[in-house]
Amino acid sequence: MPLANYGVLSAHVLDARRETGDTPHYQIHLADNDNRHYRAAVNVESSQQPDELLYLAIEHFQHPLTDALPPAGTGWTDLATQPGGAALDYVRADLLTREQMRPVPPEADGPDNDLADFLDRHIRRAQQDPTATAHLFGEPWGPEDTPDKIFGFTPGAGVHNIHMNQGNSRQFQDDDGTWQDGGLLLHFPDQNQWIAVFLAFQTQSWHTDDNGHALPAVATQH
Repeated sequence: MPLANYGVLSAHVLDARRETGDTPHYQIHLADNDNRHYRAAVNVESSQQPDELLYLAIEHFQHPLTDALPPAGTGWTDLATQPGGAALDYVRADLLTREQMRPVPPEADGPDNDLADFLDRHIRRAQQDPTATAHLFGEPWGPEDTPDKIFGFTPGAGVHNIHMNQGNSRQFQDDDGTWQDGGLLLHFPDQNQWIAVFLAFQTQSWHTDDNGHALPAVATQH
């Protein structure tokens, strides 16, 4: 079955933080136009081998998708998992190819050489620009009864699965679906610039059926 819910969070970046541990994430603190707060949890390492995620940043992104997005800063919007709207599908929507992506380590010594560094460069720019908007595609959670575990705002709420969500290995195939991939778009209106960031796991197949499952002939072996 696919993700329980799918959509896009449109909000403004307030802060960001690297999170290490068993499941490292790059955590982003955002708020919408009504001052509702959210956390976006972006995977930077896979729990399976190879553990490096595939990464692509398109720094001058041009695609009809940008015209289908909800207005800037409007918070969470549910999206229909079908073509013709704002939903992402890495395989079917002519957004990118696997060959354009490259594996990137989650953490490495030195500047600008790991996934957290690359994300930080774009997110900090958006944080410093009051006109910038982040659009994060994935699965929502919350509101929770407790404060957010990273940034402390109440109620806790946010978005995760901000990566390809089809062609999964057997362990995660219950999340498979079409037109429900995650990703990040940043809009800088003063520069008339869109930046797109796409993430995928190396264990995921780019040959999927109508349910988003890896086709048997090219499925990743375990």
